[in-house]
Amino acid sequence: MDYLVVFLFGITLGSFYNVLIYRLPRNVSVVFPSSHCPECKERIRWYDNIPLISFLLLRGKCRSCGARISLQYPLVELSSGLLALYSYFKWGLSLDALVYFAFFSALMVASLIDLKFFIIPDLITLPGIVLGLGSSFFRSDITVSQSFLGAIVGFLIPAFVYLYYVKVRKMEGLGFGDVKLLTLIGSVTGVYGVFSALFLGSLFGLLFALPSIVRNKNVQFVIPFGPFLSLGCFVGVLFKSEIMSFLLPL
Repeated sequence: MDYLVVFLFGITLGSFYNVLIYRLPRNVSVVFPSSHCPECKERIRWYDNIPLISFLLLRGKCRSCGARISLQYPLVELSSGLLALYSYFKWGLSLDALVYFAFFSALMVASLIDLKFFIIPDLITLPGIVLGLGSSFFRSDITVSQSFLGAIVGFLIPAFVYLYYVKVRKMEGLGFGDVKLLTLIGSVTGVYGVFSALFLGSLFGLLFALPSIVRNKNVQFVIPFGPFLSLGCFVGVLFKSEIMSFLLPL
């Protein structure tokens, strides 16, 4: 029953995350107006807004106008439920679990916004940094010094890259939103999370871009880096024990 409750809690918050993903980049209040169809603007009734279930009952279409509902909505809800389950399974009913669930959720929301709009809202990263640093005083898996050092390293490394491209290359090679995202990552996961985000994120980004590079024979293109940094960090946290046991003998 506890896992069921945790999953229901996760998918319910996932429904709210969909609101954030849609409204934050459009500078629309997340409270008003109430949920409505983006096509016909008809208000969505509570029974059509039940996480996962309503999408299946409506067969992925708006009840009022028949417009197709993006598959993103149930996928975000399901992902949020799974993240809640993982956090509870890994850290139990603890502050660590709540912090990591909030952290993973922030990475997911920021990544989907960055994919669509090439921005990472400050309303996600800045409160997240405060949460990461503040919670380090009470968490069991990280010390205060590790959290603050992670935030400093997470800020300085990408900030130097950002300044190099802007001042020397006269172009933006790394968005400042990515700098703040890495600061958030460092505040929650320490220096380890920053380097796993940078290394694995760069690897995932290269694999994603490789087909375009081969096809167009050109490396001059723009991709959002936030989703790959987030994925690199998440994979690093997920397999931290395996990665550390592999690296330590080296």
